[in-house]
Amino acid sequence: MRKDAMSYSQKCDACQRHINILHQPADPLYPIVSSWPLMKWGMDIVGKLPKALVGKVFMLAMTDYFSKWIEAEAFVQVREKEVISYIKRNILTRFGIPAEITCDNGSQFIGKRTTNFCEAWGIKMITSTLVHPQANGQAESSNKIIINNLKKKLGSKKGKWTEELPFVLWADRTTTKNATGQTPFSLVFGSEAVLPTEMIIPTARTSLQTIEANNEALSKDIDTTD
Repeated sequence: MRKDAMSYSQKCDACQRHINILHQPADPLYPIVSSWPLMKWGMDIVGKLPKALVGKVFMLAMTDYFSKWIEAEAFVQVREKEVISYIKRNILTRFGIPAEITCDNGSQFIGKRTTNFCEAWGIKMITSTLVHPQANGQAESSNKIIINNLKKKLGSKKGKWTEELPFVLWADRTTTKNATGQTPFSLVFGSEAVLPTEMIIPTARTSLQTIEANNEALSKDIDTTD
């Protein structure tokens, strides 16, 4: 199936038009280590983008350094209060408190309200500089992935990017990454997501799972704990 997908993408006109062109880095790059999933995130703002529903032209994105899981949301504007609300809704209440967030020196990130919020939750904010923007390279890389995949999906209908964003994120989360050899979904949740292809071509986990089998497994687990 993977070979078929690669063959299709190689023949896809939109995929070839918006594929990343690799360049030799100007300076040596050094990996930033994250010890466990969801420990360290990179954060960045993308925009202005084509005006979408209710005038949304910005995207705030965060990427987990370990799993490469991307969270992104569209905004009309991104101020400190939007950044704080975004972190609360998309990170803290879903994945727990991260140890570090890397970002640039945007006023939304280094302002007093954002700084106080992160200090209150024990989150260390690390800022990149204009001299060395590679420090936030993970976020920049994720931005390119999202934008390129939106272009492939939308073509000339650029104003509908907010509608396609959840599907682009889902596709990326369930795609194997070269850096890890795993999908972001599997590294975060411990198993692969059930995809539409499994509804068409059943796999062992979708075809063999029954109420009886589940009850039997549950009974064994209870006996083990006893």
